[in-house]
Amino acid sequence: MDDTSDSPARRLVILGILLQILHVLFGFTAIMGMLINHMLIERSQDTVYHSQLRWQLVTFWVSAALYAIAFLLWLKLGIVWPAVLVLLFTFYRIGVCAYYCMIDQPIQRII
Repeated sequence: MDDTSDSPARRLVILGILLQILHVLFGFTAIMGMLINHMLIERSQDTVYHSQLRWQLVTFWVSAALYAIAFLLWLKLGIVWPAVLVLLFTFYRIGVCAYYCMIDQPIQRII
């Protein structure tokens, strides 16, 4: 795969970003994006977009764990602010991925 602005890997990254953004309205879209990324990540192996797909997968799994903790805190203590913090963290990660996708550069870190 080449690193052109219309490559299938870039479109896959953009699809993942959109599905993660929509998780606020429809929670299952993040799961759909994660499944698509897991199935197709090897197609982007030698492109700058491979790191962005890995970034999206880490974002999903870390956010899912943090949402679970926030949900338990809400059930046990009745506090909502941890869920808001997890949402802000998730949007930060989505924003970083979108930025690197726009400038066609790999993300050099995982967290």
